[in-house]
Amino acid sequence: MGLPVFETPPEPVNGTNKTFTTLADYVSKSVRVWQNGMLQRKDLIDGWVELGFKKVQMKEAPRNGDVIQLYYIAQ
Repeated sequence: MGLPVFETPPEPVNGTNKTFTTLADYVSKSVRVWQNGMLQRKDLIDGWVELGFKKVQMKEAPRNGDVIQLYYIAQ
């Protein structure tokens, strides 16, 4: 099993961007997303989808100035 990673993705949080990149490949179903310090639920309307290949897509674009952080298990 890989190492746990907690990071801020490099993409801008600008109110329109919904896709964020992890620095390493992640183990499927290991991603957790924090928005402004609050853990988000994947199954809700403001959750996210794992796209694989280091990509995570939010279901709704975070607002300009929000802080997005990603936790995952690196492969």
